[in-house]
Amino acid sequence: MKKSTIYTFIYKKLKQSFNTSAAIIVFIALVGFVFQSCNKDNAPNDAKDTSTIPRMEDVLEGNDRSLIDLLHKIRGSVGTRGPASKTIWSRKNNYFIGLYISANHVYNLSGWRSRDAEFFDLLAENIGIFETSQIPQINGNINLGDILIADFPLMHFDISPKATNTTIAPSEDFYLGVIDNQRIKRGPLPRYPDFVQTAEELQLYDPNDRTTALETWSIPVAGEKAIAVGYPQDRASYPNGAVVYGKILSDIEARDIIQKLISAGDSEGDIPYRPEAEFFIEVQTIAGMSGGGVFNSAGQLLGIMVRASEKKNAPKITRVVKTAYIQSKMVELYNTLSEADKIKLRPFISGEL
Repeated sequence: MKKSTIYTFIYKKLKQSFNTSAAIIVFIALVGFVFQSCNKDNAPNDAKDTSTIPRMEDVLEGNDRSLIDLLHKIRGSVGTRGPASKTIWSRKNNYFIGLYISANHVYNLSGWRSRDAEFFDLLAENIGIFETSQIPQINGNINLGDILIADFPLMHFDISPKATNTTIAPSEDFYLGVIDNQRIKRGPLPRYPDFVQTAEELQLYDPNDRTTALETWSIPVAGEKAIAVGYPQDRASYPNGAVVYGKILSDIEARDIIQKLISAGDSEGDIPYRPEAEFFIEVQTIAGMSGGGVFNSAGQLLGIMVRASEKKNAPKITRVVKTAYIQSKMVELYNTLSEADKIKLRPFISGEL
């Protein structure tokens, strides 16, 4: 079957489930995902040695009790979206469903109907998906299994006209979405969720209630260690995700690293460091970990991974968009809305405003 015929079939099926405008949005995102999944994520390089990146199960079966306890605290908050990862930031909202963060390049820039900041009225517009959306099992089993969970984009922020999935700066590479409690078993054909369900709380593996804690996020402290979790595209080697643990670099160290990246000919040296929006952690990450969460020793979300150095001779760093910056942009967008639109959006983000 020709690609054009396949896409026509998909679009017709989508129109049976959605109104025309919503069907177009989901269709673009789906086609974008198909295209993007064959292309390079911002984080990886085929030349990287993945043997140094621990698998989830290796850490959980290790001897570092403190690290194991911390991993149990946060790992239920990180799942998959498309070819990469997403992180549940909070369930502190009117509905106690999941407010998550992922990267724009994971969603695919062409999936958005505008480069200007926008939010979606999820009670009136259904652009949810099941395909590729998973979070860890409620009982804590590290195997994601074959259960898919409903995923709804909620809002994204201004994106530069010239940005692409591979060149987008960390300061623009994030969006917010919602996960409700609709679940299905993966099947041979795509299925789509009903409108977002607000009557039932999201059930997830969260043994320490980090997603409803008084402070779900924090500001990175230079010199401290951070733990990061994501789901590499190499699912054969990392069926249950990957874990890295490393030092948070200071702004002075990060600027020095940029110069070393330039000297090494690494593309990350071409993107200026913006301390108000990002920080560096001294770890190696690989394709698919973008959108994965970075947490401090208390299990508070510091940010999400979006980019990493590539060259073998370059410093091994990963760029992380700060949760503090994302929260500020969320509040900024919310404050520009009309009172009518604020009423539509507020229930999904109320606990983090």
